[in-house]
Amino acid sequence: MRPKRKGLALARGVGIGALLIALVVGIQLGRIPWRYRRQILLAQGFLVGALVGYVVGRVSGSGPSEPER
Repeated sequence: MRPKRKGLALARGVGIGALLIALVVGIQLGRIPWRYRRQILLAQGFLVGALVGYVVGRVSGSGPSEPER
């Protein structure tokens, strides 16, 4: 197997695994009482916000800065 195809197979496997985990977690969360759903939504919002902040920081960050003279 060429390295590029191996990477694609790995990415596909990780994607399918993440999808299955999300499906199982979603089914389990659907069974919890309504009083806990607000807490779950708050935690979910926190995690999404942290991920977006991390990605924006990585993308907008410049290379190593040169020292001032």
